Amino acid sequence: MLLDVKEKVIEMLKESYVCDRCLGRAMAQLLTGMTNEERGKILRYYVAMLIDSGEKIDVENSNFYGIKFHNKKIEIEKPHECSVCSNLFKELKKKAKSIVKKMKKYGYNTFLVGCKLTPELIEKEQELWDRVGIEWCESIKNEINREIGIEIEKITGKTMNRKSPDVTVMFDLNTDDVELSVRSLYIYGKYQKLVRGIPQTRWRKKIFRTSVQEVIEKPFLKQTKTESTRFHGSGREDINVRCLAWRPFVLELISPTIRNIDLERIKSEINQSKKVKVKDLKIVGKEVVRIIKSADYDKTYRAIVAFEKPVENIKRLDELKGTIITQKTPSRVLRRRSDKIRKRKVKSIKCKFLSKNKVELTITAQAGLYIKELIDGNEGRTEPSVAGLLNNKVKKIELDVIKIHCD
Repeated sequence: MLLDVKEKVIEMLKESYVCDRCLGRAMAQLLTGMTNEERGKILRYYVAMLIDSGEKIDVENSNFYGIKFHNKKIEIEKPHECSVCSNLFKELKKKAKSIVKKMKKYGYNTFLVGCKLTPELIEKEQELWDRVGIEWCESIKNEINREIGIEIEKITGKTMNRKSPDVTVMFDLNTDDVELSVRSLYIYGKYQKLVRGIPQTRWRKKIFRTSVQEVIEKPFLKQTKTESTRFHGSGREDINVRCLAWRPFVLELISPTIRNIDLERIKSEINQSKKVKVKDLKIVGKEVVRIIKSADYDKTYRAIVAFEKPVENIKRLDELKGTIITQKTPSRVLRRRSDKIRKRKVKSIKCKFLSKNKVELTITAQAGLYIKELIDGNEGRTEPSVAGLLNNKVKKIELDVIKIHCD
């Protein structure tokens, strides 16, 4: 059987002292524009008026300490502490200050607060709900989080943000420990890789002197005091392939200390490198990572190909235009990728002789087509192939990405 508002309040005040916040929180979903503390005060005075009017109500008298009755003479003792929250809310200003002190290390504009309740608080709240029901209530955890957040806003001038806070605070009421989770900063841009022999991302084992990621991240690490990054590229080129086109990427700065950064200055520092250039840097949301990782852009390649024998019947390569290529996973990547068959289309192919044994190929292909294997055939794992059509074994390939069709 559901209790009405009057019955709920009387039941809460029946056995022990309950503060205004805890009293009001049980009716938090009734009326708006007031705090739980204000609701509780109204409800307390309502019951006091009923008593003063002569109604016989069995409640703990300390709940009316400080209220002046007109018609009734009641001996009222000063209450010790709230039987629900143990006067926790009186300590929140002090707790908010300790949290702000911990947050000073980081630059942030928005934050969110969470807390871990003590077993005692959880038990007392559950006992209260068992007695009066939960149909209009708010949890004590919600109110603690909100009130600490309000205090932090007053101290710092920063704003609570429930959707995408720069810093998330977890406050443990058992130990008074504060854990901070700093939201990553995501930088979108486009890069060119101007040299061969460097990978896109940092390798765990330091085999290569640098990578595209390391060149780009260096000024970001310095300016934001970030300890590490993740590099999210829209596809990747092989280590020995140059990317002369502009490849989209997102650099994720993990737990940055400083969030306000000068992107023009950083771009200028990166572009002093002879290995990597960047453009179009901007701060974006996390969702952009998913967008660029899932994008399938067609690409145009330039390949300088040296063959074992003089090249004949070059016109046969026209057969590749519009052809669906069947490729098994290349031998060179079988160690880290499953062996499966993929089918991709060659959109166009142009040929230019550089010498009797060397040609320049310009190939536009559907995303995901392995171009080296399209050229050398990978010992029959790619069909058809340039080497197969020309009946001529490939000695060397120098490959460049010259256009990424993302615009």
